[in-house]
Amino acid sequence: MFTDDPVLEVRRSVRSSPSLVTDLAWLLLAARPSVQAKHPKLAEMFSGREELADRVRGFWGEGSEETSSTELQILAQHAGVTCETDPDLVWPALEAALATVPLELEMPSETSEELAKCADRLRRLNESPELVRAYLDLLQEVWGPVDAMWQQALPIIEEAGRLVVAQYERGRSLDILIEPGCDILRDRMPEILSSVEAGMPLLFVPCLFFGSSMYLEFPDLVLIGTGVGQGDVVARSRTESIARRLKALADPTRLALLHLLATAPSTVGELALLFRLAQPTVSMHVKVLRENGLVHSERVDGRLRLSADPGALESLVQELRFVVHQAADGASTMGSERMPATVDESTRSASPVTV
Repeated sequence: MFTDDPVLEVRRSVRSSPSLVTDLAWLLLAARPSVQAKHPKLAEMFSGREELADRVRGFWGEGSEETSSTELQILAQHAGVTCETDPDLVWPALEAALATVPLELEMPSETSEELAKCADRLRRLNESPELVRAYLDLLQEVWGPVDAMWQQALPIIEEAGRLVVAQYERGRSLDILIEPGCDILRDRMPEILSSVEAGMPLLFVPCLFFGSSMYLEFPDLVLIGTGVGQGDVVARSRTESIARRLKALADPTRLALLHLLATAPSTVGELALLFRLAQPTVSMHVKVLRENGLVHSERVDGRLRLSADPGALESLVQELRFVVHQAADGASTMGSERMPATVDESTRSASPVTV
């Protein structure tokens, strides 16, 4: 029997983004001596700033080891700055969001005790402008010394996120891609997979300051943190970028076109004439070269002239040289020390994840 009823196709909403707030949340946790003892490299973030670590641990007056910062993630999500990378935009957005952030929280990723604690902290902030100022000053003091390094690493962080999303979109299951190292994530994995398949937005957040999995579930978003660290993800993000450009050059015709454009800027019509090819064929090859940043165009006297990008070519050569030298020196980017990806080590600790 036929029906005119429309068939609704649910499209998964999956993306990745760096998150200043999520990396900051881990730095706050790193004020714990127990975390520093396990991860000496992370302890360096507070080297010479032991007094600051003491203030982080004691800010809420809930015990010297209490540095969970789930309330920061909740506030950032409500403020719409979870994916923000500019600290000058993050701090005022967090402050403004305090007036409207809900205190009745529903987050399947958190225990009732954790949610009650977060609600109490948000309420205290909302009631005290002095506490808000002290809170924001503390966040900025922790983040300030690492901001330049983090901003410089953004291209690698972003590429690592694209790599995770690409693997997920190619069919790699979430429970394989992200090792569920904590009970909550492991227990809820079937529900998470079902929700994402039904259209719940999924955000992968690649983070520089840890290397394990993290899970937060808001009413309108599932957030999975994945570590960049200095291990496999960085190596893969670098080599996949190189491989894409090498693949573009692996075609003899495209390589010949690039060789000509490196010496003589030309139009598509001129290239078609010189190579005795149809213009659509040349356009297809040029599109591949342009998408990989190897060719750029400029309009001259009303005509679009193409030329090879010398900077992009030199960059590719330098990156290849780096990989070759690393191999020749016996250096390896695999299996380096990874940091844990927990925002609260006691409830969301996880094993390192290899992507």
